[in-house]
Order: sequence, then structure tokens, then C-alpha cells
Amino acid sequence: MCKWLMVVVTIALDLLILAASPSFAEQTKDPEIEQALTDARQASDELGGKVRGLLLREIEKGGFANAVRVCSEVAQGITLRFNEHKGHHTRRVSLRYRNPKNFPDPFEQRKLGEFDRWNREKKLADEYIEVVKEGEQEYLRYMKPLIVQPVCIACHGPRENIPAKVKLILEEKYPEDRATVFLVGDVRGAISVKIRLPR
Repeated sequence: MCKWLMVVVTIALDLLILAASPSFAEQTKDPEIEQALTDARQASDELGGKVRGLLLREIEKGGFANAVRVCSEVAQGITLRFNEHKGHHTRRVSLRYRNPKNFPDPFEQRKLGEFDRWNREKKLADEYIEVVKEGEQEYLRYMKPLIVQPVCIACHGPRENIPAKVKLILEEKYPEDRATVFLVGDVRGAISVKIRLPR
């Protein structure tokens, strides 16, 4: 009986906290946040589309080994040029990264850990948005989870399933590679967008 009462009190307190704090939907009535969210979604879709398109073209032209080689040489350049053009900080991040440049910052690490848990619980959404304060400045943080698809397994799956040519290139380009042993449906990482709010 006592446990039941504690559960009811806990739920009531949680609901009270939720009612007292403004939801993200309410925050987006702010036109600056609405615009930043629109920009973040567009940036995420465009960067994801560019990198995915590059990989698929290279797989068609020369197989997975060719895609890994080109990705190692071109993907970071695409990201840099994209950010220069858009003026936002957009990149791919992962807890199990291949390129050390994709190492997540503390905010991204926390979210990626949550994505893994939510994915296991079948509660993972398509995108996550928060407004955070760093010093005196506010930023919109946007993250879109990247889920392992069947085509990803040839480069990111269990080591025994990765073709020998791909393994050789990975060992050459990424001697400290952490981005293998994924299964279809796992969270591979995320596209992360950080936009300074003009306040």
C-alpha cells in the first residue's frame, strides 16, 4: 500500500513539474527559435543527403572499399564547406566514432547515451531539440539519430562480416576505429546542429 502511494505521489510531482515548465512546443512560439529549428532541420537533411549520396555513388562505382576510401578523404571536407556556407555548426557524431573529428561534445555524449537507451525501449524519436545556455549565450541544439541500415553492415557491422578490402582500408585510414560491431537497427550516431540564437 505504501509503495502504491509513493508511485502516485511521484507521478503527481512529475506532472506538476511538466505543467510548470514550458514545453519545447511553447518555446517555439518564439520566432527566433522557430527560425533556428527550421534552419537546423534543413541543415541536417542537406548534410545527411550529401554524405549519403556520396557513399551510394561510390558503392555503385567501385563497391564498399571505394566508398570507405572516398568517405575518409571527402566527408569531412563536405562538412567544413557546408558549415562555411550555412554559418551553423553541423556535423556527424558518434560515441563509437570512426574519425576522431566526430567525437561528441558533452551535450552530444549525453544525448547519444539517451538515444541508445530509448532505441532499446522502442521510444526513439526522429529528432531532439533543446535550447541551452552556454555562458551568457543561448543556442538551439538539434540532433537527428542515425540508425544502422543493412547497407551499413559491410563497413560498420561485426568484424567477421566486413570484406577484407574494406578492413585493409579501415586499418590504414582509421587505426583506432571504434565504429564496427553494429547491428541493423542500432543507433550509429547522429547529425548534430548547433545554432546561436540572436539574443
